[in-house]
Amino acid sequence: MKKIIVSALLAAATFCGFSLEADGLKNLSGQPPKGGRFVTPTDLVWPANAGQGDVCLWKDDKFAALAITIDDNCKPDHEWWLKICDELGIKVTWFVITDRVGKVNVNFNGTWADWQKLADAGHSIQSHSTDHKSDKKDGSYKMTEEEIAAQYSDSLAVINENVTNNFACTIAYPNGVAHPEIAARYAIGARGVYGVPSAANNINYMCTNKGAASQAFIDAILYGKSEHEPKWMQNRPNLKRGLNIILYHLVHWGRTPEQIEQSVANVEAEVRNIAKYKDVIWIARFDDLMKYGQERDTAKLVVDPISKPGEMSFKLTCDMDTKIFDYPLTIKLCLGKGATQVKATQGDKSVPARIVEHDGKAYAIVDALPNGVPVKVSYK
Repeated sequence: MKKIIVSALLAAATFCGFSLEADGLKNLSGQPPKGGRFVTPTDLVWPANAGQGDVCLWKDDKFAALAITIDDNCKPDHEWWLKICDELGIKVTWFVITDRVGKVNVNFNGTWADWQKLADAGHSIQSHSTDHKSDKKDGSYKMTEEEIAAQYSDSLAVINENVTNNFACTIAYPNGVAHPEIAARYAIGARGVYGVPSAANNINYMCTNKGAASQAFIDAILYGKSEHEPKWMQNRPNLKRGLNIILYHLVHWGRTPEQIEQSVANVEAEVRNIAKYKDVIWIARFDDLMKYGQERDTAKLVVDPISKPGEMSFKLTCDMDTKIFDYPLTIKLCLGKGATQVKATQGDKSVPARIVEHDGKAYAIVDALPNGVPVKVSYK
């Protein structure tokens, strides 16, 4: 594996107990190659013969993927998001401006105890920089490289110092002004604001696209086309099975009670509509998506020949640093006909495994870390 050292990212990683030894890539920086990193399957993949396997495009073999992200702290919305996410069984990602927490307008920016509550509920707390400053798009003001680096590295570090049950390792660029070459020193992924979903094989992990919550954007990642507005999203076949990242700010927004009520109703309708698709769309935290995608894009799956009926094993590796990239990939294995029960272990630990049927054959769906530790699958 390629060996590199990114000192600031490793410094942040020590908050989660990672060692200072680094093996593997910290991110897939830069634009993907022309044509993408791989050929995106247009449908779910079903290996034809017993003993064959496939790395699923998205977790749990979902058809497409989506993340709901929220910028600018927005404490007045915390309880609303906690309630609706708990009801719908989804998780969201908060991008936090860290210098404002507990210091500036606490009723809006919250305290670290407020962010801990969200993390304890399973939501992700990530960086929106220390102070939300950026280069001016009209060129009237330009930040130094040192200022930008401090924005990114310090914000990640302070989140990891103050919030447990969470690892801050991704960034949302303030004001949409991206510096991916600097962010790549400190983060595994970053969200940009270009307004279209990402093709699954063409994700720019250090400056991802941003889509929207409207039906046309959901249709685009499910079907590659839509009958809904906007017109420029109605025929996008390259986005089928892709990634849609949604951005919200303050939900309780408006100058009058009526405006606030309407704003909340609009967002609630969008979120409830999104949740209707969770059986086919992986609705995930942004950092989990960044881990899964980069592990998947560099994964190598080797399935051992079946040595005896009812047993199979495989080894899964990737080019990423698995001390940081610790999110399981979903593997699909063809078991042949007749299997109804399955269990799997990776090393000495049980890992999730289940049986699905397709076209008269049984398949094992197994979640495994891409760390090279062999996975044994038993079925009957």
